[in-house]
Amino acid sequence: MKQEARHAIVDIGSNSIRLVVFGGSRRDPRVLYDDKVIAGLGRGVVARGKLDRAGIGLALATLKRFAALIRLVRPDSLRVVATAAVRDATNGPQFLEQVRALGLPAELLSGEQEAQASAWGVIASHPGLRGLVADLGGGSLELARIADDQVHDCVSFPFGVMRVAAIRAEGRGRIRKAVKEALAPLGWIDQARGETLALVGGSWRALDAARVHRFGGVRGEPFPGRLTRDLKAAVRELGTHRLVAIPGVSAGRAAQLEHAAALLRALVAETRVAEVCVSNAGLREGLLFQGRR
Repeated sequence: MKQEARHAIVDIGSNSIRLVVFGGSRRDPRVLYDDKVIAGLGRGVVARGKLDRAGIGLALATLKRFAALIRLVRPDSLRVVATAAVRDATNGPQFLEQVRALGLPAELLSGEQEAQASAWGVIASHPGLRGLVADLGGGSLELARIADDQVHDCVSFPFGVMRVAAIRAEGRGRIRKAVKEALAPLGWIDQARGETLALVGGSWRALDAARVHRFGGVRGEPFPGRLTRDLKAAVRELGTHRLVAIPGVSAGRAAQLEHAAALLRALVAETRVAEVCVSNAGLREGLLFQGRR
């Protein structure tokens, strides 16, 4: 019997390094293997403009192990992508050369390519959804408008959860002002008014776990945009020590949730979407789905 096709994707992000091997169809893939290490590459980018030295060491050790696993799996296709942290770091090109020396064909995604891939992941898993896709990572926020199962507009902002913390430290209301200014030139944002904001990323998933803990419901279900105001207040009230006790919220995510909640509230207020949902599919699934064509 012929073995089903296997597709491997290595995602080099600001927080984590991840290898996922998919089987099944590209539209509805099945995860055969999923391995993640929190390397924290982006920690030094916000402060010093460079990838964190300790993070580089851990990332390269992890990627060397991933390369060995990939040689054993012998996938039918392989994508190795780096995103915002490597894109923004002055030592990003040198890091990519070290990754390629391990035998991994690393490519650097632009902010627009990252936004497109995440949007295709949402389209694959939520056919018919109309509105915006917001992919939140450690170093950047990607927005894309989707309608009729197509990606129409894309943009990337330096509003990763690490950077949001720095922006909010400047004073009350600063993140709302920053989001308002960033969205102002984008005429296509108005087309999503009254539609859905689909969230992609680990911080959003942890925030959704906090929503269910505080207000009830089911994780991943759509919820009214107006609830984001109460959710922001609830996360602030709970604090890190109580957030980390919620299933689905790690210690690292708990420390970031207040910033993620503030960013979400600002996005909902400025885009005027009617509802919000959290997607389990995003960049990696989108890269796989794009490869079908």
